Amino acid sequence: MVTEGNPRGVRWAAFALGVLGCGARPHAAPASSASDEVTLYRDRALVKQRVEVVVPPADKATVAIKVAAGIGPEDLVILDRGELDVSELRVAAAAHDEPGAAGGGAGSSSEVAEDPLDADADPATLPGGGSASTTPTELELVVGAPHEGRFALSLGYVTDRITWEAGYTMTTTAARDHAVLRGAVAIRNSTGIALHAHTHVVDGELGAWRDRSADELGDALAGIGPRSQQLAHPRDLGDLGIVALGDGETRIELLAGDPPRRMRSVLVYDPIGTRLDHPGSSPVSDPALGADTAAPTRVTESFEVDRDERATRGLPAGPVRLLERRPDGSLAVLGESHLFDAATRVADVDTVAIGTADGVTGHRERRDWAKDDDHKRFSEELLLTIDNARAQPVEIVVREHLYRGQNWTLAYQSAPASKEGAQQISLRTAVPANGQAKVLYVVVYTW
Repeated sequence: MVTEGNPRGVRWAAFALGVLGCGARPHAAPASSASDEVTLYRDRALVKQRVEVVVPPADKATVAIKVAAGIGPEDLVILDRGELDVSELRVAAAAHDEPGAAGGGAGSSSEVAEDPLDADADPATLPGGGSASTTPTELELVVGAPHEGRFALSLGYVTDRITWEAGYTMTTTAARDHAVLRGAVAIRNSTGIALHAHTHVVDGELGAWRDRSADELGDALAGIGPRSQQLAHPRDLGDLGIVALGDGETRIELLAGDPPRRMRSVLVYDPIGTRLDHPGSSPVSDPALGADTAAPTRVTESFEVDRDERATRGLPAGPVRLLERRPDGSLAVLGESHLFDAATRVADVDTVAIGTADGVTGHRERRDWAKDDDHKRFSEELLLTIDNARAQPVEIVVREHLYRGQNWTLAYQSAPASKEGAQQISLRTAVPANGQAKVLYVVVYTW
């Protein structure tokens, strides 16, 4: 019997197919063009692989298929069997005698497989982990078919043998009023099989799915998508989302032909950063958090570049270099930063710091805090002071991180505030020449 779609709490090993029979071994036919689907996460990739097989005249037949290196029968879900009746899935007979082949005999019913979604598992036990081999796994399917001929079925699995990283450049001119944004994603395929796939990237970790049901993961592999909202919007890669992922590295351009974006100089005071962010729903109520040491006073000279929400939706986070093209055509690096991080996912602008703002400093002070257990809320009042020793007024962005938790609201703010991410806001104010400006806000966390 083939096991599919088990409820929550059952390990991925429960997707293993029972060993029930045997038969002839025709070879698998090559997959058709753009028949696969790959969804890239930060930690793993979801693969939907279409396999075509040729079945000879027989009540039962054994057909050979190839899947990614390190994948065993217990790591697979059969998403669509078409007209085939699949009664058994096992490691190919020739591989049984090879040491360490196909996950070390993971098809044996006497062994308990590690959960490939377990973040605490030893990497050597994960699909694709613990070995540099790129030899694909050969498996056997025992199938019944209504007639002889060619048939197709779709398999789903998780692998860490497809990895990726993204990077960006912003290029401006000496006028520094516009910038052109370009990017690329590099995908490395070490599965041992070539995939011509509809490819998407989701800037988050699949590991967050470990508390969801196996049915939901099966739905995602089948292209249905999760039943609850994803943390990041999927981004299609390649022409119409179709990418040829051969062995080794494949580079895909992002934002080709994107028009120049408006850019302007701005001062930024960001004393805390994201290092204290607690993503949970219940706030961290430790009164010392964020107030136990003196916050830095550095204000940065920065550039803000307008973000086109529709064009950049779902773009993965990555480092960026801001470059200036000189009259002779050469490029000079003005600054470096990071784009499209989760902390800035809903921001209207991207910010790149280029140095310290001389003559302008900031100070951060917590004025009050209170915890109300009866009403399940925690409030905090913070004051930010900007001192300007320059002979001209300055505009400044005060960036604050609501690091105690994600269930928050601003009860009061003395300057216009914008939400930039789940735990990040910006408050904008003007500071007079040789003067001072104060920004006060009160945040309330609930649970």
